[in-house]
Amino acid sequence: MFKARVEGVTMFSKGSRLLGGFYGAAGESRRPTAILLHGMPGIEKDLDFAYSMRDSGWNVLYFHYRGCWGSEGNYSLNGLQDDVKEATEWTVKQPSVDVERLVLIGCSMGGYLTLSTGAGDGRFKALVSVCPPIDPAQFSLPLETWREYAAMLHGISAEQLRTQMGMLPSVLSFAEGLRERKILMITADEDAFFRPEHYQSFSELMPHVKWFRFASADHSFCAYRKQLIEKVMNWLSEERI
Repeated sequence: MFKARVEGVTMFSKGSRLLGGFYGAAGESRRPTAILLHGMPGIEKDLDFAYSMRDSGWNVLYFHYRGCWGSEGNYSLNGLQDDVKEATEWTVKQPSVDVERLVLIGCSMGGYLTLSTGAGDGRFKALVSVCPPIDPAQFSLPLETWREYAAMLHGISAEQLRTQMGMLPSVLSFAEGLRERKILMITADEDAFFRPEHYQSFSELMPHVKWFRFASADHSFCAYRKQLIEKVMNWLSEERI
């Protein structure tokens, strides 16, 4: 019998300690489990997902990548996927986790990581990607904004952050690995970073992906958090995850 709980988590990626938390659900059997991937620099942690999903019988792990929000090491966009892999390995070892019902949920850069990780790791039964950059090279921001982001991260400059973003491969380049996957993509028509047309090529290439657009939401779904979570939970239920 598992009790509802919140536990502090430490794990290691490339020798650096990652910090996080495990929201364990109550139940008599192993529980379906989601790994939450926050964006860059991670101001929005999406922990409302963790509470809501735990109350619905799901375990949820959230964690911070190297070099951000107390985790050790230097931040690098090139190293984020390694951190996700380590978090996945930690998760599947937990006694309350049903490894046959494992899901990735990511927002913004976390949504990109959801797709890039899911393309190569068949252990995930479903992928939920919210406002991901399909082509990170199109993520154009003033240098001052990159400086604001870099100030919240460790071991990376604004110039390095901008350069690394521009060098990340497009999701289209690894789309073949996503063709047999259950994928929900949620976007916001009022997203100041990625307009609806940013997703058109991906939608045309991957017609099996369920694409839902919130007409009035912004990039962080500030006024639509409850509706966002309900949409995700309803889809997972419909897909029998």
